[in-house]
Amino acid sequence: MRANRPLTVLAAPDSFKGALSSAKAGEAIRRGILARRPDASVRVFPVGDGGEGTAEALNAALGSEVRSVAVSDTHGYPVSATMGICLLDGIQTAVFDMASAAGLNLARKHGLDLPRSTTRGVGELIRNAVDEGCRHILVGLGGSGTSDGGIGALSALGVRFIDTDGRILTDPRTEDLGSVRNADFSEARRLLEGVRLTLLFDSGVPLTGEQGAVLTYARQKGAREEDLPSLEKDMIRFSNLFDRIVGEPLSHLPGAGAAGGLGYGLSLVGGELTPGAETVLNAVGFADAARDADLVITGEGKTDAQTATGKLPLAVCRTAKSARPDCKTVCLCGIADPPKSLYREMDAVFALADRPMTPEESVSRTEELLEKAAYNLAGL
Repeated sequence: MRANRPLTVLAAPDSFKGALSSAKAGEAIRRGILARRPDASVRVFPVGDGGEGTAEALNAALGSEVRSVAVSDTHGYPVSATMGICLLDGIQTAVFDMASAAGLNLARKHGLDLPRSTTRGVGELIRNAVDEGCRHILVGLGGSGTSDGGIGALSALGVRFIDTDGRILTDPRTEDLGSVRNADFSEARRLLEGVRLTLLFDSGVPLTGEQGAVLTYARQKGAREEDLPSLEKDMIRFSNLFDRIVGEPLSHLPGAGAAGGLGYGLSLVGGELTPGAETVLNAVGFADAARDADLVITGEGKTDAQTATGKLPLAVCRTAKSARPDCKTVCLCGIADPPKSLYREMDAVFALADRPMTPEESVSRTEELLEKAAYNLAGL
């Protein structure tokens, strides 16, 4: 700490899934610091990396007007989705998570019937944002309950998909991926002309292959083991067709497989696949604040090898160290299993548990344990 001024702390944790939002986790850290060091300066940055909860964090940080929009859910039934509207760099901007319309929690209500799942509601949210005059749209891609390659969202935006019999698919879903043989993108491109569509992903998931949208993630969305090969084959056929049509191998982009291939689908109409963590940190002004920070505290549910691929806690620590190399960076987590490589860019990782406990107790006590850990850190 520099002499003659209070301790300056930034709290920028990810959400603790099932327990706390980013904003509530940050407030728990703030309370813990101030209980031990009342003279400290503590700033909380609600943040996210493209995973579920990113829009909530961004909208809180940007002071968005949050509204409900009636759209289709994962199986075409009405649902009230959440979207924020704000000015970002002087441009009217919409911010939402795809999970608000097509999340796994919504898919569970319909028995995880993956073949009938659709991202139509995401396209309806984008169309609504354009109708409201937004020229920039930020979409968090985490937490999906779909695996339709974005075909539903594209249809809602006006893309006309044509099947092997020459018929237009009026409500295409995951089960229709293999039957598509052509498409007309003209209406969607007119709709999105002059609109920047930013697609925030939390890890660079490929569209196909062993680590891709189908073989790695479709099981949790209800796909049966015996159906995976045919669904993967359909996704490969779909992406090969449209890579040829647009003249670019967009299916190879990092993040193309995010949200069951929604990242790929929306890239076909100009969506920009972007690592979410850096985008969010820039939007909330974290780097500027970090220039004066003595201590940065981040956090997440589990810190492990996935964190080292560039997830939010690592991005927070990298940004802080870049802004001020002698700033101390700490990650607080429910489960700590960090690879040694993480310690090149963060100073410490601490698990929150203060005694042996069940996962249920850990979740229920997250807020209390974060506050307690921050209290102890302030004493150092």
